[in-house]
Amino acid sequence: MKEYRTEQKTELLSYLSTHADRAFTLSELADEMQRHGVGKSTVYRLVAGLYEAGSVRRYAKEGGRGYTYRYLRESACTHHLHLECLSCGRVIHLGREQSALFEKSLRENHEFALDDSRTLLYGKCAACQKGDAR
Repeated sequence: MKEYRTEQKTELLSYLSTHADRAFTLSELADEMQRHGVGKSTVYRLVAGLYEAGSVRRYAKEGGRGYTYRYLRESACTHHLHLECLSCGRVIHLGREQSALFEKSLRENHEFALDDSRTLLYGKCAACQKGDAR
């Protein structure tokens, strides 16, 4: 089956790829894309398709109400953990070595095997922590 690339999809992919270090709710993404001429229902449909295709990763929001979505740069987001800033939404990629040490500690100390492909840790990035100190 041939995949069709519409102007709206191209616009969405361009936006997501230039903001791949951020996670978005569908509402945030729809609001931003509306400024680029892409309608809300189109964004919802396209993101659902990108999620199914594996181009976008979905994370449950804190408190379990809804999801955030983040664009994946090919295979760059495998075998390591991700940290999301609760203030600015920035996603930080924890290095493979640090991720492996954390996962090893969980296995050895808690007999727990972590699925790093589905794990997102929440907190505040250094810049937002500095902003809180003012």
